[in-house]
Amino acid sequence: MMKKTAIVTGANTGLGFAAAKGLVDRDYHVVLACRNREKGRAAQKELGPNALFRKLDITSFSSIEFFLHEIKNNYDGIDLLYNNAGIMYVPYKTTEEGFESTIATNYLGAFYSTLELLELMKYREDSRIVQVSSIAMYLARDVRLEGLHEEKDYNPWTWYNYSNLYRTMFAFELDDKLKNHHTKVVVAHPGITKSRLRKRRKRNLITTGFDLIATNIKTGVAPVLEASTNLNIKGKEVFGPGVIHQYGKPRIYKGNKIAYDKEERKKLWNYSVELTGKDYK
Repeated sequence: MMKKTAIVTGANTGLGFAAAKGLVDRDYHVVLACRNREKGRAAQKELGPNALFRKLDITSFSSIEFFLHEIKNNYDGIDLLYNNAGIMYVPYKTTEEGFESTIATNYLGAFYSTLELLELMKYREDSRIVQVSSIAMYLARDVRLEGLHEEKDYNPWTWYNYSNLYRTMFAFELDDKLKNHHTKVVVAHPGITKSRLRKRRKRNLITTGFDLIATNIKTGVAPVLEASTNLNIKGKEVFGPGVIHQYGKPRIYKGNKIAYDKEERKKLWNYSVELTGKDYK
C-alpha cells in the first residue's frame, strides 16, 4: 500500500511540527513547508525519512510559485494539505506585494497556494484540506475589505480576528466548490495553546491571562489530526478541543455565523481573486 502524502505549512515548530509528527507516526510522507531553511532541515532530521523539508515563505507569491513548481514536478498527487502557517498580534508591516502581513500570512498565502494545489488533490479519494483557524474567529463581527492593508486603522488583535474568520470562510466556500470531487475541506483550531507562536508576543495583562489557561500542544494538535485522518468527515466542519474549545478530546463545533453567509463568502472570494490572480478552476 502506498503511503499517503501530506503537506504541512509552518511545520518546523509548535502546532505544525506536532501535526507533522502525528502524520509521520501514522505512516504519511510529510512535506515540511517552512520559511526557515535551518529549522526546516532540523525538523526533517528529527522526524526521519518520512519527512522532507521544502522551503516556503507563505507571505511571498514568488516563494509560493517556486514551492508549487517543486511539488508539481515531484508528486503525482497530494492526499492532505494542512494550512497551518500563521502569525499573531504583530506590528503593522507589509509584504513584498504590499499586503498587510497578518492577512497575507494567515489567509492570502493559503488561498493562493491551495487553489494551485487542487489539481493534485481533487481526484484523490478521501483527500482533504485542513485549514487552521482560531477561536479568535468568533470575535470578528463583520467582513472588512476596504482599507484592510492600510496602516491607518490597523489593530493587531482585530486583524488577527479577521484573518481567522477569513480562513474559515475560505474553507467553507472551497468545500462547496469541491462538492463534485473527492476532496473535503474542514477547519481545525487548537484552542489557546502553549506554542512558540504565543511566546513571541509582547507581554501584557491579556496575554498573561491567556497563558494561565493555555493548554498543551498535545491537546491542541488532537483536533488537527482528527480532521486530517477521520474518514467520516462531511466538510465545512470546525474541529476543536471538546470542552469550551479549550480542553479535552476533539469535537465538532459551529463556526462564526458569518462564515455561513454565502453572499459574504462570495464577496471575500472575489476580493481574494482580485488580489492574488488565482481562482477555482
